[in-house]
Amino acid sequence: MTQALEYEITHRYKGVDIGDAEFDRLIAAATWRTQPQFLRRGRVARHLLQEPASSKRDPEHRLTVAKLKGVGVYDPAALGKYRDRILGEFSDEPLPPTTQPLDSFATYPHMGIDSQGEYALVYGAVAPIGGIVHERALREYRNAKILHERDIPTIIPLAVLEYKGLTFQGQPMGAAITLSSEAAPYRLAEVQYLAATQRGKNPEADTYYDQVISSLGIDGDPGSETVRLQAINILARQIGKLMRDFSLAGLYRYSPEWSNFEYHFERKEVFLTDLDSVQELSALSPENQRLQILRDLGSLIYRLVAKFGTPSALDHYRLENLLSYDPLAETLLGYFHSDEVFENEIRAASRKLWNAFIPYLFLLKKHRAAIQTEWSSERRRSYKMDHDLFYILTIVLLYPLFEKSALSTKFAFELSQSDLLAKAERYLGERYEYLEYLLAFENK
Repeated sequence: MTQALEYEITHRYKGVDIGDAEFDRLIAAATWRTQPQFLRRGRVARHLLQEPASSKRDPEHRLTVAKLKGVGVYDPAALGKYRDRILGEFSDEPLPPTTQPLDSFATYPHMGIDSQGEYALVYGAVAPIGGIVHERALREYRNAKILHERDIPTIIPLAVLEYKGLTFQGQPMGAAITLSSEAAPYRLAEVQYLAATQRGKNPEADTYYDQVISSLGIDGDPGSETVRLQAINILARQIGKLMRDFSLAGLYRYSPEWSNFEYHFERKEVFLTDLDSVQELSALSPENQRLQILRDLGSLIYRLVAKFGTPSALDHYRLENLLSYDPLAETLLGYFHSDEVFENEIRAASRKLWNAFIPYLFLLKKHRAAIQTEWSSERRRSYKMDHDLFYILTIVLLYPLFEKSALSTKFAFELSQSDLLAKAERYLGERYEYLEYLLAFENK
């Protein structure tokens, strides 16, 4: 039996009604007095509540599931194929949090903004395998509280723990416990490039995907590409609005991959779920507030588009259908209000963004057999489009629309299109010529 972890509860949210026995069961799992239940690969355990909790802001909202982040690690071989390794060796049994560094997630650069308001490649912080430092656990809790108290769909905060005697790089380790209403351990990536494109591989994931299709009111064969794209479009518009509201709440740096969105079936809405990397805009200069919101918009579009080139999606989307349904435009139609911008402006920008991605999509399609059976993730990444250039292209293209939005009004700063182009040229160097070419592309 694994030894129980010593702990202190540092924060508990008063906006949730939960029974004492239920709360104690969650603390027991978080501290390994009982074994936490891992339904997915990673550092997040998931527990079904025996007695539902509720939010005091919305007593009708029954909270039936707890997410325990940073309480250990689950890395079975069956779920680790084509993924960055977590443990040195796969383990079919969950393990408690460790103080060993997880380097793999900190080796891939991300597009960021430095303190001087310039584009920069940045690397994620190294995290402990199976764990989270207390400061990050507290960040998840506080961000969930900010969003929930603004009625933005999100996980609901419950508690933060600090583990006694566990430190990582000089910081105490801890765990965050949050609540939601969805028992299934699946996220909306199942709709875009997992269950929807791998029918029969995982019957439970298939059922989840079918339920999403039904919940959205879409008729037809769930295995059909056009049915799938109808679902993607509905969800994309919701996600666009959700990310706009997230920024209006004064937050930035959410990772808007579809694997980081969950779906509330009763309310038929998307909600936010991974918040430990999110920060508050109020800590930034006015210029960087504006730039970080734009950077999040670039991330939103890049992460949607790039996943159509992921190995499990390469066989499943025809270009004609991608351009016809245009989930990129649907995302932007959710992000910008109709009284702010015209739809034709959005669709013109969307076509230019697709134009930047399409050559890379077909390069990946050309090599898909090897990608799906032989290539390492590092080799496959070398064939993907430059994500930093795509972020900048998105920001520059959409900035005239952004300037007409409520976000621009709330986070005001005198930043011109020529200022953005100058930043792009300083960062891109020789590649700036390619950016100019993409910006000049004319739709036919």
